[in-house]
Amino acid sequence: MKLKDIYKLHHYLGTFFFIMFLIWFLSGFVMMYKSFPFLSQKKRIEHNQVVSLEESSLVHPSIVFEEYQQESNNSLRVNTILGKTVYHLVTNEGKLVSRFAHNKKGIKINKPLAIKIARNFTGINSNAIATVLNKVDQWIPRPRYLKHLPVYKVKFKDHLNTFVHISSQTGEVLSQTSYTDRLWAWLGPIPHWLYLKEIRSCKTLWSQLCIWLSLLGFIMSLSGIITGVARYRKKPKARFKRYKNKWYNVHYYTGLVFGLFICTWIFSGFMSMSPFNWSQGAILSAKGSKLWHGRSDYLKNITDEEWTNFKHSIMSKSVKEAHFSSFSGKLFSIQFQTNLTSSICLSNLSYRLSEADLSEQVNYLDTVDFVYNIEQIKDYDNYYYDRHNNKKLPVYKVSTKNDIVYYVDPANGKMLLRSDIKNKLERWLYHGLHSLDFHFLINNRPLWDIVMILLLLGGTTVSLTAAGLGIKFILRKRRGFLKRRYKRR
Repeated sequence: MKLKDIYKLHHYLGTFFFIMFLIWFLSGFVMMYKSFPFLSQKKRIEHNQVVSLEESSLVHPSIVFEEYQQESNNSLRVNTILGKTVYHLVTNEGKLVSRFAHNKKGIKINKPLAIKIARNFTGINSNAIATVLNKVDQWIPRPRYLKHLPVYKVKFKDHLNTFVHISSQTGEVLSQTSYTDRLWAWLGPIPHWLYLKEIRSCKTLWSQLCIWLSLLGFIMSLSGIITGVARYRKKPKARFKRYKNKWYNVHYYTGLVFGLFICTWIFSGFMSMSPFNWSQGAILSAKGSKLWHGRSDYLKNITDEEWTNFKHSIMSKSVKEAHFSSFSGKLFSIQFQTNLTSSICLSNLSYRLSEADLSEQVNYLDTVDFVYNIEQIKDYDNYYYDRHNNKKLPVYKVSTKNDIVYYVDPANGKMLLRSDIKNKLERWLYHGLHSLDFHFLINNRPLWDIVMILLLLGGTTVSLTAAGLGIKFILRKRRGFLKRRYKRR
């Protein structure tokens, strides 16, 4: 491709992308401090009531879900809805089944009950209106919410204009947003991630749109760098005022300074989508997960002794929710209390996870690989980390000969992160380049903030001048078109 063709490619792609790039950079300022207002598991559980032992006596789940005993189950949880204990089952096909423990009846939600659940969750006593949604809306846009439909949307007439979304399948709150949450979402993550409900609710459409837009944006940025360098080499000693047009001048010099950062930001956005499925992801495959857990059909396999151990374990605690997981065939209960999470092995109350158990289980995952080092880390490293310090510590770090690292919860054997060569590369190409998640920056705030703001200002300036040039280009082309059309007449 000749330089002239590269210039033209940059010109046309820049005209097409100038608005999108400007939106991406402006929303990036907001994204530094405000993300999409998803309801985290931690916040949801904090609002739960304590699991009741008296009313339900915690009937064995195999009795409550009798017809599902022959099916493969993915997860089982216990919590309360309006003071009544509820079991939540998810099958391997993704089907949600929630039933009251004391009478085996399913959850039935209506508008008055939805308002009551929303009041209990939020503590808001203002007047409220409930509506039924048969499709996802802007505040529950992901495909995973489809299985909760229909969803009840409760609007409070309080000073925060609070919205609460409640699942008709589980009776649980899916989302809580205030007016300010929604405002910041419209200014930040919605335009930045293309999180419009019509697009995001279709996973394939959203994913492919993000991949191809970011790929074209990367080509546009790369062609801009080539254009800028080529023109600089033609006139290396030219003064600052290289062009008569001030838009060209500012765009040219800011592009020379910030072009590389813009290019890496767009490329890292492209990599965030794991294009063409090049990376397996940071979790185990379905086969690996089955080998790791050793058991998944909880209903068929929970023994009477294990269930008795579970009931005894929560009698002296104020447990708000309990999850069940397994490691190497042993059943664990993960119990959530206010500001405290604990785990207990129901198969053997005295069992404690050992390094030997971990080594054996990792070697079982891949017979051609073997463990060469196991250590318990108390601080985050380059791959297991959290900018908000919410990830669990300490954890076991298990390294293998094939350069695969597993991060495991020492309390219950839960796989927290799997990191192979591709995952490590993706970590730097995505999080490293896109969010500047380098330890020397994120551990030294406000240094990270200053660097990000300066780079975003540079990107915004380049995009803003591109907008000016793009509008002039469109107007010029329009005038030319009208002139040619007039001559034909």
